Amino acid sequence: MPNPADLEKCAAPISVSKGNSIAGRFLAHISRETSSGRFIPEMDGLRFAAIGMVIVFHLNAYLTAKSPFYRAAPPDSDWLAQTALVGFRGVELFFVISGFILGLPFAAHYLKGAAPVNLRKYYLRRLTRLEPPYIVALFVLLILAVVIQRAPPASFYPHFAASLFYLHSLIYGTLSPAMGVAWSLEIEVQFYVLVPLLTLVFAIRSRTLRRSSMAILILAALSAQALFLRDSARASLSIFAYLQFFLVGFLLADIFLASWNEIPQRNLAWDLVALAGWPLLFVILHSPVLARWLFPSWVFLLYFAAFRGRLANRFFSNRWIAAIGGMCYSIYLLHYEVISAVGRLTRRLGEAAPYWIYLSVQLVLVGAVIVVICGAYFVAVEKPCMRRDWPQRLWDYGQRIVVARFRLAGTTTE
Repeated sequence: MPNPADLEKCAAPISVSKGNSIAGRFLAHISRETSSGRFIPEMDGLRFAAIGMVIVFHLNAYLTAKSPFYRAAPPDSDWLAQTALVGFRGVELFFVISGFILGLPFAAHYLKGAAPVNLRKYYLRRLTRLEPPYIVALFVLLILAVVIQRAPPASFYPHFAASLFYLHSLIYGTLSPAMGVAWSLEIEVQFYVLVPLLTLVFAIRSRTLRRSSMAILILAALSAQALFLRDSARASLSIFAYLQFFLVGFLLADIFLASWNEIPQRNLAWDLVALAGWPLLFVILHSPVLARWLFPSWVFLLYFAAFRGRLANRFFSNRWIAAIGGMCYSIYLLHYEVISAVGRLTRRLGEAAPYWIYLSVQLVLVGAVIVVICGAYFVAVEKPCMRRDWPQRLWDYGQRIVVARFRLAGTTTE
């Protein structure tokens, strides 16, 4: 799930110049904001890759389920279909980003002597930043379920309430009918709660011992999952099943601060790693053994290359790529509903073509609408919540409206 939390002031002072052109002003309008005014564009570029994988996965699932042509002849041997089938693993890519972003301010305190993180402000920030877009999206989906899908309210409301408080996986042990993607958001919330404890690993002074400890914790998490996850649906939908990815993010944050001093040196050798590594990722994900044991370290390698490669860094730092990646939370919340709505109109276009062409055409058509609709939701709902003082601004705005109405009422009665 995507983690859209803002970078704290310890983040690298890397900015994207948007200029004064029409395109620049538009980019400024649709780009996310951070509390400090600073952000690491590579992270938004990697968010773009993660949300892209998730969209392709859900689009492929929708088309093969709804298209009579491909439901009768599943495209099992098609290379793009095989790539799409493992696209759900983009969620783990988000978990690594979460570990990196939320680990940075704590790592900066322990490794660089920065001010300690104020936990009250930390938790309040998570609440005011993430809750409003999630709650609004939940209510939108509730209305759609009741009005359009005719879902029985009596049976639907308990799932809605459980999802509202990020408890559906814990209570029911299944995906939520209120919002199918909420399971990963519940894991993110569990991580937010544990971050102050988990980041104590940064307090280890020895760099070698600290990073070795992270590697051992990653291996321990993988081993524990192999032993204990088979018979527990609830544990499989909890942070216990994904802790290694957050720790990979911690390790990357450690290197970013302590080894690169927030300014990684780039060379073309890491571009070769990225060029070979991303296609090989999908090969790895098709092997259960490799996906379990190699996937976390492979993601670390790819993210490392995104920072260190010249061309890879240019791609992931691209202004348009970063802008769309910055919308990933809004896209993640609503993308499947957009796929379902738009797919009804587009799914017959190109249906007789080879499946990789058909899926590519649908991805362009449906993907464009996803960016437009979810981008509008981002600008209207999510982006305002990126400002730390938005609750106070909203309160002041409400007071001004009330005062204006009282004055208007007093004028009309005179």
